[in-house]
Amino acid sequence: MKYLELLEKVEQWAKDRNLDTVEARTQYSKLIEEQGELGLAMLEDNINGDSGVKDSLGDYQVTLIIYCLIRGIDFKKQVEEEGSFWTEYDDLAQKHKEEGSFDVNKVFMYLVYSSSRMIAAYNKDKNIHLEHLSVVRILEGLHEIATEYNTSLEETLEMAYNEIKDRKGKMIDGVFVKEADLKD
Repeated sequence: MKYLELLEKVEQWAKDRNLDTVEARTQYSKLIEEQGELGLAMLEDNINGDSGVKDSLGDYQVTLIIYCLIRGIDFKKQVEEEGSFWTEYDDLAQKHKEEGSFDVNKVFMYLVYSSSRMIAAYNKDKNIHLEHLSVVRILEGLHEIATEYNTSLEETLEMAYNEIKDRKGKMIDGVFVKEADLKD
């Protein structure tokens, strides 16, 4: 499945569950939760397992896509206009790997920084353009991490979508709680 198709499917999934109507800070909290899971998976070198790097990369993208929906950031348009904009530095990253100067942990730290800038722009009522730039930087970081772990954003988003596509649940205090967690 192509990235734009997956993006549209995730957006529709979120709209069908009214996730595009929650408060942006609520969704940002979910984004940070996924960011933490990604960092832990990287630290533990857990690549394919539950809450592994691949799983976390996909979940992170889903939460970011929903954040963009909430904020009116046209993520799809950016991808369409610039193509695979997050791959523009692949040659430079490869060169750094060959020289031994590539550090995936620094990439993760930049991911944390970029997501912090995104919510700071929101909190300060800055131009949405600043949030949009942060989204682009986040995706570049996610792409570099995916590449380091021999996967892609497309593969990991497809994994995440296949996991959530039939998920049911309900909104509780502005948070979507999956059906399996409602029984607990």
